[in-house]
Amino acid sequence: MLARILEQNDPGVRLVEVSGDPWIGKSLLLDVLGDLARGQNWEVALTAAGSLLEVLPFGVFADALDDLLTPYGDALVDGFPPHHMAWLAGIFPTLARHAHDVVLPGNPSEMNHAFHAVRSLLDNLGSRHRLLLIIDDMHWADEESVLLLDYLVRHPTTSRVLLVVAHRPRQDQHNLRILLDEAAATGRSARIELRPLADEDLVELLPDGLIPSQQHRLRTASEGSPGLLRALRRLDQWAEEDEPPDPARLAGPSGSAEPPISLLREFRGLSPLGRTVAHSAALVQEPFDTALLAQAAQVTEAEATAGVDELVRQDILRPDETRRTFRFRNRPLRSTAYQMAGAAWRLGAHTRAAAVLRGRASPPPQIARHLGRSVLDSQDTAGIRILEEAASATLWERPDQSASWMRAALDLLPHRPDGSRQQHLHLAIALALSGKLTESLAAFDRTPPDEMDTSGDAWLWRAQVLRLLGRHAESAELLEKAIANLPPDAHETRARTAGALLATMLEAGQPQLSLTIGTSVDDTGFRPALRALLSALQSLASAADGDTHGLTADRVVAAAKLIDKLPDETLRPSLDTLYWLGRAEHALGQDTAALGHLDRALGLATRHRLHYIVPQLTTLTGHVLLGVGETAAAERRADYARQAADRIGSAFQACQARALHGRIDHPGASGTPVVADRTGQDPLPRAQESGADPVAEAETGAGERLPEATTELQRLSGRERQISVLVSNGRTNQQIARTLELSPKTVETYLARIFKKLDLCSRAQLAALVGREGHMAL
Repeated sequence: MLARILEQNDPGVRLVEVSGDPWIGKSLLLDVLGDLARGQNWEVALTAAGSLLEVLPFGVFADALDDLLTPYGDALVDGFPPHHMAWLAGIFPTLARHAHDVVLPGNPSEMNHAFHAVRSLLDNLGSRHRLLLIIDDMHWADEESVLLLDYLVRHPTTSRVLLVVAHRPRQDQHNLRILLDEAAATGRSARIELRPLADEDLVELLPDGLIPSQQHRLRTASEGSPGLLRALRRLDQWAEEDEPPDPARLAGPSGSAEPPISLLREFRGLSPLGRTVAHSAALVQEPFDTALLAQAAQVTEAEATAGVDELVRQDILRPDETRRTFRFRNRPLRSTAYQMAGAAWRLGAHTRAAAVLRGRASPPPQIARHLGRSVLDSQDTAGIRILEEAASATLWERPDQSASWMRAALDLLPHRPDGSRQQHLHLAIALALSGKLTESLAAFDRTPPDEMDTSGDAWLWRAQVLRLLGRHAESAELLEKAIANLPPDAHETRARTAGALLATMLEAGQPQLSLTIGTSVDDTGFRPALRALLSALQSLASAADGDTHGLTADRVVAAAKLIDKLPDETLRPSLDTLYWLGRAEHALGQDTAALGHLDRALGLATRHRLHYIVPQLTTLTGHVLLGVGETAAAERRADYARQAADRIGSAFQACQARALHGRIDHPGASGTPVVADRTGQDPLPRAQESGADPVAEAETGAGERLPEATTELQRLSGRERQISVLVSNGRTNQQIARTLELSPKTVETYLARIFKKLDLCSRAQLAALVGREGHMAL
């Protein structure tokens, strides 16, 4: 449409209006228009209202045209009356050298003469070259510029001069809105309204590597705006959250936590009251009421109302559906308003907001959002109790926030390790759920498992963390000890622990040990998610043990029916169930059902930041996608799984993701998820901290007969091939150490190098490779 307008030779349309919500793409469209016009030999003048231009009379016209006027001499203004030249010089500094006086029009009559003079000036410019005058952000223009634009639209030049303005309808001044509506109604303007992009167009702008649930949330949060999509990507604000933004989480790719200029510009021109109210609005929970806002901002409720009205006029705040409360236009704006406030001011405002909410007896999580960022007193037992209750209420909804509140409570508690056992246990579990596995283990170390703990939480979660890190031997040992110490009547805890042990055995490639568990999956007293988990696990274990009837479709379908009836809130603590159910469905070839359950689990995990299970879910999803021929999607899952594994600090999970990549690169590889070994530790143990290299020392004494190496195994040294053979024969690290007269730590170091050279994750993979390629015997 713009290209057609440019190509018209008759006067035609003299004004083009481009409207749309913030960040929808108006400025980019104007840039493209300028390039098109220059390609057709138009003279282009472009500016954007804002900053000083808001307060300087005729500021946008002066900024757009002043440089353009510089090359021209007296011929441009020849014949202009002296008083016209004085007013033109007051508007355009470049013309001051042509005038005896420099003044601004001071009354309506002088203003009308000045408008006529500017029109004549534009006419002269347009007679030399076709002139395109582009004004962006017209909603921020000064009043005199709006009046001049109105005059030029009603009294167009005789030469070819095209005016183009872009604006945000919600922020238009009253005069500008009237002018644009009348121009459109009388046919003097062409109106282009940029609407939100459709989903299929937004997909083109999404970053690579996102899983479907993240793509959906990012598309929804962006509201079809490409600029908002970019801001959300930069600030990582598409995750669902209600607490005030954390400045430490808002750093962009450069590492700076400063908001981008495009966000800061939204707050220019606000009054001091408007800024204070914006800071307070960013701090309280959305949607907010003005009474709480006034207390946090330390202003009267009338002042808070006036500040809100100012922010609504600037389209920073918008009324919610009820039109009784308000919220920010989008999350990046809220984050910016929060960051712009001083750190000390935020501390005081959070303290005031917490006091107001405590006086209202608000729910603990609402109070804790502020209490956790306030100055706290160790004598404030009620405040500590609020933090603890809030942490308990949000454990599965936001475990990272739960951990933060519980840590704040523990910091205030008297030093009584025994008295704060439950709080330490809660912190350890919250850290595990949020993917901080190393921190979680350290917290568990401060809370040794209680042999009288019939809930099993301490045992189960510590074992879960060990399993996620690939330390299956320790995990299994802990679970076996827990089962031995449970009282006879702890039926559900025994079933949960047995299921965790069976999961560990399956990952370790030793499901035959499940025969000793003796847990029935048909106990109707168990929760549905637990029954479904045990059913899926025992189906997989039976099949792995060689029972071809064990992995039956009926059993797995029944487990799926149990799960599909559960709402998300009930299922959040049972994401492991969805993982093992998806794995069983994949083994049965029910890949559509498997993908449905895995996507649901991933959606819950990412939405609530349950990072602990994301690598497992993503890797398995990649295997399923690869099995149905979706290679590109599988590769994206492999990349995402690797990033997620690095985030939780699990070398084992990262190795699993690399194994998926290996299947993608070598399509003939096995389709089952990689298993770990029960006798080893983390498949990539750290090297010894001493300066000596035990592997290098051991290599010098290797005099045993070596097997002949082929293909992949040729990359190994002689000693590494010996150890590979012993691993394939089922030897433990201790047995290998005795056979080769090495220390167990040296054997671990050797295995780390073998795994790295061959890009393997486990002893089971190494044994399979030896059997496939080596035909080796000592």
